[in-house]
Amino acid sequence: MLRNYELDSLKTVEQDAFERKQRAWETYADLRERCSNAHDAMEFAWHDRVAAREEMNSEYANMQQAREYSRQVWDEYGRIRDSNNYEIERVRAEADSEHQQMIDCFERASECYEYGDRAETPYWSQQGHDHKERRDELNEEVRRLCEEVKSAKQDAELRAPKVDASAFHQAKADFESAKARHEAAQSEFKRLKAERDQAKAEFNSTQEEYKRVKEAFRKKLEEVKANSQRERDKVLDKAGVRYSERKDAKIVKKSDGTTQVYHGGVGSGDGVGHGHTTLDQFGRKTYDRGAFEEHGGQNFIEDGKGFTMYNRRARTQTEIGGSGEGNYINVRTGEGHTTQWYKDGYRVSWDTKDGGKTEQVHWTNQNVSKRKPNERHKEPDDSNL
Repeated sequence: MLRNYELDSLKTVEQDAFERKQRAWETYADLRERCSNAHDAMEFAWHDRVAAREEMNSEYANMQQAREYSRQVWDEYGRIRDSNNYEIERVRAEADSEHQQMIDCFERASECYEYGDRAETPYWSQQGHDHKERRDELNEEVRRLCEEVKSAKQDAELRAPKVDASAFHQAKADFESAKARHEAAQSEFKRLKAERDQAKAEFNSTQEEYKRVKEAFRKKLEEVKANSQRERDKVLDKAGVRYSERKDAKIVKKSDGTTQVYHGGVGSGDGVGHGHTTLDQFGRKTYDRGAFEEHGGQNFIEDGKGFTMYNRRARTQTEIGGSGEGNYINVRTGEGHTTQWYKDGYRVSWDTKDGGKTEQVHWTNQNVSKRKPNERHKEPDDSNL
């Protein structure tokens, strides 16, 4: 198949698109893995945050429970204190009254004794002692009530726990640290997720572009293959190659414009025993040897009027480049002019007359300047071939 520059260009575009797609995929795959790792780190940080919060809440509940129990104990003491203080005030007031009445009674008894009213003296004296006894009883009640308040306070101090908030504050600090770590991990995950999504969109875009150019290349390749097959069939048709030999036939276009077709060989078109057909630059068959047929001059083809189109015998045992530029044939008379050239720069030209008579054979060495005609048109020495 001949080189097609448009197909080559499409292949280059396809390869570039494929490489961009691969780079986009590698970027996306890397970000996807990093995003997954960031998500795992965020989840671990979240579990740590939840555990720290539960620990903080537990310590807070313990602290509040201790405070509540302490409040209940001191509230109980407060009730006793307030109740007893009220009673103490009342009893003290009554004791003060009894004390004052005692004084009054003793003074009255003293006055009765001084003024000679001795019959009244014992009465008031007894009344004084009665008030004294009542006063002492009331003072004892005040002492008892005060002792009860004192005892209740001591009991509250013993029972009420001292609230230590250090465990709660430490748990709160641990929670704040875990919270900060989780928020940082969450922020990193969101950042990578946004980059991953952008990379995914970029990959999807490059993948679609690659599919588009790949399809364009495929269509062009099919077109080129179809054109190549048509050209191949056209050459094989001109060469008259049988259909059974076409699949493996080998077509070689030479730089001199000729087309060499090898066919029917064992294993491949140009394998052992292959046939050989040559087309000149105008598509005319000039040499035709069937598979496993003998080599020889009988395989060269001349036109119906004897016009020599291709003459391998012009240079014995030398590969001929092919019929050259400026060839012409007069179909009516069969007269014509042919030029054949060779890879070493030599050319040979001749005229053909009707009936196959060759005239005016002359050589030209293209490597020699036109200023040296004797050397330029000297026949090559092929004796060593």
